[in-house]
Amino acid sequence: MSQGRAFLDLLQNEYRTGCGAHDSRFFEAAGNKSGGPEMLNLTHPDLVRRIYEEYADAGASLLATNTAEANPVCLRRIGLDSKMRAINLAGARLAVESAGTGGKTCVAGCVGPLGLTLEEDWDLATVADAYREQIAALIEGGVHLIQLESFTNLEELLLALEQAKSLGGRDIPVIAQMTFMDGACVDSGENAAQITRALVQGGADIIGANCGRSLSTTVHAAEALLPGAGVTPVCSYINAGYPEASEGRLVYMASPAYMAEAAIKLAKAGVRIIGGCCGTTPEAIRAMTLGLGTIRPKQRATVMVGAGMAASISGTSAPEPVIPKHKNGGLLDGMRAQWPIIAEIDPPGHLQVRGMLDDANAVTQAGADAISLADNPLASLKMGNFSVAAMLRNEFGIRTICHVTCRDRNALGLQSELMGAHALGIPGVLAITGDPLGRSAGAARAVFEFNSFTLVRLLAGLNRGVSHTGSDLKGQTDFSIGVAFNSAARNLDSEAQRLGRKVAEGARFVMTQPVFDVEQASRVLDITRTNGVRIFLGFFPLISARTALYLHNEVPGMQIPEPVLQRLTSLSSKEDQEKAGLEMMQKLLDDLADRLDGIYLISPHNRARVLAPLVQMIRAWPKNGNPKI
Repeated sequence: MSQGRAFLDLLQNEYRTGCGAHDSRFFEAAGNKSGGPEMLNLTHPDLVRRIYEEYADAGASLLATNTAEANPVCLRRIGLDSKMRAINLAGARLAVESAGTGGKTCVAGCVGPLGLTLEEDWDLATVADAYREQIAALIEGGVHLIQLESFTNLEELLLALEQAKSLGGRDIPVIAQMTFMDGACVDSGENAAQITRALVQGGADIIGANCGRSLSTTVHAAEALLPGAGVTPVCSYINAGYPEASEGRLVYMASPAYMAEAAIKLAKAGVRIIGGCCGTTPEAIRAMTLGLGTIRPKQRATVMVGAGMAASISGTSAPEPVIPKHKNGGLLDGMRAQWPIIAEIDPPGHLQVRGMLDDANAVTQAGADAISLADNPLASLKMGNFSVAAMLRNEFGIRTICHVTCRDRNALGLQSELMGAHALGIPGVLAITGDPLGRSAGAARAVFEFNSFTLVRLLAGLNRGVSHTGSDLKGQTDFSIGVAFNSAARNLDSEAQRLGRKVAEGARFVMTQPVFDVEQASRVLDITRTNGVRIFLGFFPLISARTALYLHNEVPGMQIPEPVLQRLTSLSSKEDQEKAGLEMMQKLLDDLADRLDGIYLISPHNRARVLAPLVQMIRAWPKNGNPKI
């Protein structure tokens, strides 16, 4: 039996102490040394060996290697990717040497996330290869287990887990840990029950929580993992409390005695490996080990099924996931059934809002059902759309859809703004990632803590009355959740798959990028047709050749058909171009009328008056009939 498997079997009846991301110790040791803590494995091996030995002598049964960010992606950012294999081999071998012989102390090869923030930009093959390369080097270096730690995105952790199980087989058990927020949820939106089920089904031999905003947050998360874990052991690696800044460095304030009390609490709850994360000293590990020695473990089931597969023993099994039912929301519930119209009129880029309000009212009076308000489109400064929406509602009773981007707000700001939007009576939200910032944004910095997928998940949670961290909001929002669809994407099938994921998260309507001919529109309608989801096909009246050329050449997601460009550019006067553009748009709408689920009109250059005749034309179509007949 491998040393890793023997360690795993011990957890059925014993507690073990581990040292996890002892990064703070290595950062302190690294000082100003080039390359960061992982590079110490090559440049200062004696120092690394000494730190490992400090934790082993303090009683740690499981040593984690100094390789948390030693993957090809993270190392490439600091120009050290060519040394990836060497860094991991050295980190593993130094830890194995420090652990000694006899099997008292095991070594876990430490693997952290790649630091990718935008889910939709991931090249999954590249991600998998990065983990595979690092894990292979750690196994070659002699580690007894693989420890995946500090992950905040479940999909990324499952990718790493798959590579670890493939490379290590049965002999190298895998620990899969996530970093939780308050409420036992993670950044990607899943709660502890969903994470437990996914990791156990993915083959994790041990699941757990590490790091986190506070010690108590991680303790609570580990306790929440236990009910569905079955025979799969649970671990918890806690920080040494909240850090404080002192003389340019972070100082963690929790005493060894306080951490020992937390370890005892976790053990009594059923957690089998209790370790230290950020700020944990060897003294804290010693206190935790001594504390655990005062507790008699409750005997666990001895049957382990496969490599990390939970068994249904004594009626215990992972709970079935609860699939929430997504509501349509206030906007869709109040819309007409046939040919509802959304008109987009952006907030002004200055303080003079009166004209924009009157334009929106005129288009609504013509027959539009709602006004769509962008959120700093193309990363250009506009008045806040929630405030403009409140003005339109208060003055004219107009229903609005506010675009919400992930670019400009962090998780706290997004939730705060959305709670306020609900209080203001805003019925619709369009969840989009947001355009990247350009130089025109000045000193502004993008946030992107969320993307369109996770923002939809957040909104669906608010509609159920829970925050991103799972806390009770004492009420529910009633947003109709919308998402965008790129009609001009090169791979519409891939775009449709992305749409399917957003619908699964809770999206109930779709606003597409503009279409300009029947063929393109028909394909978009065919590929976006989804039961229970309303599709608002986008239309942009091209009122000048200059506008058409600009959109075609400079705006992402816009492709103008060549016949349209030829017709507009063949006309010399602006009046003739505008007339031709409106005629083409009217004909396109008429040709598609019998297939339209909803209509999304975008005002060119925010000239709302152009939309009013189109709205009136649509409202003149015979009800329940084809306007061409």
